[in-house]
Amino acid sequence: MIVSDVAPGEIIRGLIGIVAFIGLGWLLSENKRAFPVKPVLVGLACQIGLAILLTRVPAITAAFAAATHGMDALQAASRSGSSFMFGYLGGGPAPFSVADPGAAFIFAFQALPAILLVGALSALLWHWKILIWIVRGAAWVFGKLFGVSGPVGVSTSACVFLGMVEAPLLIKPFLPRLSRGELFIIMVDGLSVIGGSMMIVLGALISAKMPNAFSHLLIASLISTPMAIGMARLIIPGDSTATHEPIVLVSPYRSSLEALTFGTLDAVKMVLNIAGLLIVFVGLIALINMGLAALPHSGAPITLGFLLGKLLTPIVWLTGTPLPDLQTVGALLGTKVAANEVVAYSDMMALPEGALTPKSLLILTYALGSFGNVGSVAILIGSLSAMAPEKVGEVVELGFKALAAAFLTTCLTATIMGLLSAWP
Repeated sequence: MIVSDVAPGEIIRGLIGIVAFIGLGWLLSENKRAFPVKPVLVGLACQIGLAILLTRVPAITAAFAAATHGMDALQAASRSGSSFMFGYLGGGPAPFSVADPGAAFIFAFQALPAILLVGALSALLWHWKILIWIVRGAAWVFGKLFGVSGPVGVSTSACVFLGMVEAPLLIKPFLPRLSRGELFIIMVDGLSVIGGSMMIVLGALISAKMPNAFSHLLIASLISTPMAIGMARLIIPGDSTATHEPIVLVSPYRSSLEALTFGTLDAVKMVLNIAGLLIVFVGLIALINMGLAALPHSGAPITLGFLLGKLLTPIVWLTGTPLPDLQTVGALLGTKVAANEVVAYSDMMALPEGALTPKSLLILTYALGSFGNVGSVAILIGSLSAMAPEKVGEVVELGFKALAAAFLTTCLTATIMGLLSAWP
């Protein structure tokens, strides 16, 4: 997306923001004297280089456009299944006239079923070794660029395709032997990206306001991954066990049919988890807003979004967001951290037409494009602790530090994309 009429001040703020976000990472460092120059610079260079490559090279942008059409087809196929099961609630024709088509969208019946289809297809692609070869290639690249061990390279490479819980499962036998810094890289990376299934759900959710939404979300995860490693190295520098033992990636399924079956059953658990978390977090936000509204005040009711917007305004200012939109973008960014990305994107879609400038909408789309929220920290701690009980103390200790690192990583991604939006 190219944005016209970008003020020079916004570009200057974005450039300052890149330095500031790295500086904030350094302030969180456990060894401020050991600044890891190479991992940080390599991470930033990869982030900027990939952003340019994925958004400015015609052949690659055309491929992403084709991928978006593929995701549209996947959504249509998912809608066929959900409408067969749930009728008009799942996206089928309504047996009555609908005055407001937007009100007919039911997230549980029309968005979440896509996770089932993607889960099944992901298992099938893994069984056919397509995803295995992609993960091996990316792991080799990360090992060369950042010097990370094999297990870390595999987990970070697979996270975009499988998600923050499923990717570490590939290296479960190695988790107890990883160092504290290596565990931190895995945690930061998991909170800095969006896994394949949720990427498609969120792409469908925001497509009405953000054309080629799936492409933007995929680009956000791809360019955040190298900087997630760099940011993790910045905060916990020079900690590696250099595990070079080869990792065998094989399919756990005996046939394509078994892959489809168990991929679907695993996705069912994910759908139930997402539905439960959304009900709880949306309800909690409503409860908090009721409590804030009861406080003595003048003017419009105080809301959690308003308070978070004020708190995060300096951070949003550093991304180069146009000044009139700082409060709105800050509020939605705060909602994402306090609740989750689905709630934040839903609130973004509820904004009236023209509430945000095109540049603000672009920056916000990338800033919200990760699993970096409090609920995901709890999920990550629980899953890693179950996989490696010996590491439970370290995992719990690193939880919120990983959230801070992931937040800075996605802020860098949003800032860079905001700067590139002014490039013709």
